[in-house]
Amino acid sequence: MGFFDKLFAAAETLSKPAITSEQEAFLTILAACGSADGDIEGNEWDTIYDTLFEKKLFSTVDIWELIEECKKNIKAYPSLADAVNECAPKIQKENANMVFAVCTDLVLIDGIISAGEKAIITHLKDALSISDDFATKAVEVLLVRNYNNN
Repeated sequence: MGFFDKLFAAAETLSKPAITSEQEAFLTILAACGSADGDIEGNEWDTIYDTLFEKKLFSTVDIWELIEECKKNIKAYPSLADAVNECAPKIQKENANMVFAVCTDLVLIDGIISAGEKAIITHLKDALSISDDFATKAVEVLLVRNYNNN
């Protein structure tokens, strides 16, 4: 067995994570959206950290431990869409718009939206049952907010 065979075999043996809380689901969705362009960059991690520390939803959890768990979890899903599908039902209805807006902000932080980012945000919109009206307004505002960030 060659080097890459061993490497990929190890990745394939990761078991599907058991998402047990809304906080873990939110962070996993956020990581899925953030990595839709291939990697979560420094400014994206900064946004994730800032978001978690600002949200009352995360006041009762060890954020650093949750982030480390999420980094492992996201690698265990066959696709980013699978991660969203698994986690979206754990998001409470009253938090769905907020989760969508935070994820959209994350993918637009660099002022550019890749095909992968478009796909994951569209998928998230559907998975969270976000209205077209809200999604359009959120994207418009965030495009203006993040204009000229790159």
